[in-house]
Amino acid sequence: MSVAVAQAPARKGPQTAARIREAALELFSRLGFERATMAEIAAEAGVSQATLHYHFADKDQLWRAAMLQLRAVISEEERLLEAAADAPPEAQLRMAMRLFLRISWNHPALGRIVALEGMAGGERLDWLDAHLIGPRNRRLAELAQAAIDSGALKPFPAATMIITLQAAGAGVINLAPMMRKSFGLDPSEPAAREAHERLIIDALLGGLLTPRTT
Repeated sequence: MSVAVAQAPARKGPQTAARIREAALELFSRLGFERATMAEIAAEAGVSQATLHYHFADKDQLWRAAMLQLRAVISEEERLLEAAADAPPEAQLRMAMRLFLRISWNHPALGRIVALEGMAGGERLDWLDAHLIGPRNRRLAELAQAAIDSGALKPFPAATMIITLQAAGAGVINLAPMMRKSFGLDPSEPAAREAHERLIIDALLGGLLTPRTT
């Protein structure tokens, strides 16, 4: 009896809520909002549906709570970029892309969610734009535009440039299972990740740079 009483609060405590959010983030990113069910999320988190609904009234509330777990990731990126605010725009943009790639590897659900909701559009994308990815994307576009204005980058549309760079960076991460199957290559290994970062920064961004005069 005493053991059961001691364990009861843990089932409804913050650790349980965090585990539910993590499970939800994983399933929402792999299956999408419509296909991921509350029953599957409860099973993934190892809790009953009653416990899940104790913490989150419905799937919409749970989706938003799961997405906000990624806010700390974006905030850390913002902090690091602010520390380099005095660097030339091109250097800041390179740093931003490196951070984007490293965050994408460490938190692959972020790139998958952005791809799913970015294609679908609608209220969830509106929410993401307001609370998670919108300020980040616009900040990166401002960096790209500043690099264009300085003459360091070719004058392609800044917004298109950022989304193209992001898509190229996240593509390898999102399609890692296919790379393992088709090529026998694990892109998540440290050497492969380093090569991926160099490829994106040097090949894609390098192709946008204006020729330098000597």
